[in-house]
Amino acid sequence: MLSAAIGRYAHTAALLDGAVSAPGLRLECAEVPVISRAFAPMVREGRYAISEMAIATWLQAREHDKGLVLLPWALAARFQDSAMLCRADAPLAPGALAGKRVGVRAYSQTTGMWLRRIRPAEHRT
Repeated sequence: MLSAAIGRYAHTAALLDGAVSAPGLRLECAEVPVISRAFAPMVREGRYAISEMAIATWLQAREHDKGLVLLPWALAARFQDSAMLCRADAPLAPGALAGKRVGVRAYSQTTGMWLRRIRPAEHRT
């Protein structure tokens, strides 16, 4: 029996409800309504055998030799452009952000990582 923390999405519901299975694989799925709340227990305590996890959280765990293995599956993914907001009177061109400060909620968020590093690289700012 493997414990798993997997978010409930249209494409994971059958797995979480036990409607689909695989021979030789038994999962005990934790009900975690907000999947990001499973990340810290997974990294700090190894609470689950399998856990969905933000890429930024996994990168931090890797840096601290937590022994987690990243599998190349994205259960929930989105482009991060819509997460960047500014005042209505602020300039909207990416170049206007060069050398400016960008606030993020947490460094463990993929969105924060993207806004601070990947977006500037894409736009050469």
